[in-house]
Amino acid sequence: MKKTIVLFMLLFSFVFSQNEEIYPITINEKFPDITLSTQDGDKVSLTDLRGKKVMLIFLRGRVTPTVWCPICQYQYLEMVNLNEEENLKERANMEIFFVLPYSSDTLDHWISAFPKSLESIEKWKNPENADSLSKGQIEWMEYAREFFPYSFDFSVNDFEITLPILFDEDRKVSKGLMLFKEEWGGTKVDQNIPTIFIIDEKGYVKFKYLSQYTNDRPDAKYIKKYIEKMF
Repeated sequence: MKKTIVLFMLLFSFVFSQNEEIYPITINEKFPDITLSTQDGDKVSLTDLRGKKVMLIFLRGRVTPTVWCPICQYQYLEMVNLNEEENLKERANMEIFFVLPYSSDTLDHWISAFPKSLESIEKWKNPENADSLSKGQIEWMEYAREFFPYSFDFSVNDFEITLPILFDEDRKVSKGLMLFKEEWGGTKVDQNIPTIFIIDEKGYVKFKYLSQYTNDRPDAKYIKKYIEKMF
């Protein structure tokens, strides 16, 4: 038993020595100081945002080398929609960022995948041959209709990034937080475990969601209710 404990401590120490400044964090702990670049090349540092709440949404990203996570893209549009309807950033004195574990060179590919992703979700909600679905297919359809209630009218040419995307190209942040995986959710590809942090004005984590499977994410309305408690 002692050997097992010693081995665990050595492995634990090794992992943290690789990410001395960034490490897994939990509720009421101070979030590590990080700096990442936006889609415009601007640097965003959490230390520069003290005095504001910050929400960091770590997207899964890809589910295969050629397919992006449809739920991630729905999640982005849902949060954009909520912010526009509720003026959430201004009311909550909050900045909202989405994080991808890739380089900014992937941005165009990520955007171009939105129509196909949204089409997939619409098919989940309104499958063909709905009268002959199995029990499992009916359950998935009902789940999709409940958790993906919006149908977004998306145009690649008119798309505007209103909530910034941060790029964790070297995965220093994602690996330090132990979110980055090469195999997760049944697929083998470089990806993050979907995660949400809400950080208060002093830099302390007040909300943390870590996905157990890709479609268990809280929706934007749930997030809104929590944020309103922080006003």
